[in-house]
Amino acid sequence: MTSHVLEWLAAYHDGELTPNRQRQVEEHLQGCPACRAELDAIDGLSSLLKADSAPHLTPPQRFAAQVALQLPRSSPPQARRNADPLPRWALSAPLILIVAWAFFQSALWLTSFILTADWIVGQRAMLFGGWLASESLLETIGDLQLFNIILLIGTTALWATWMAFWWTWKQNLESYTKGGVI
Repeated sequence: MTSHVLEWLAAYHDGELTPNRQRQVEEHLQGCPACRAELDAIDGLSSLLKADSAPHLTPPQRFAAQVALQLPRSSPPQARRNADPLPRWALSAPLILIVAWAFFQSALWLTSFILTADWIVGQRAMLFGGWLASESLLETIGDLQLFNIILLIGTTALWATWMAFWWTWKQNLESYTKGGVI
């Protein structure tokens, strides 16, 4: 052989060559001192690696625990509450609903009082100077009760929507802080 067999020496050392290729490398090694020196270097490296034991590796669970111990301590619940508070407008929603409901209830009560007084005293006795127009939507007690029911259903729907929003926000906050997300 005229060319060197350096690319096959590692496979020859490990016994991975085909019988035909192994015979060719052995014939070449008999006549080539450079390839024999390279094979001796591979043998020396292999014996050195076999003699020196590999370092002891830490199990993954222990490694993770050691890394966690070296991380800075922080309190996720406090960090989360400061970072993402419930918006101020969302906190004022229940108060706005209560005030609006109380206003409409007082207006309905006053209108009911006027309608009842008109009915008792006589048809349009003008007790309050015609404050309630005769073409008004709320001309009868029945109309007034229907409006009151619609108002109550609307207020309840708004209140339930706000409560669902608040409950969802609270659950997300608790799952965030208990889940250990940092």
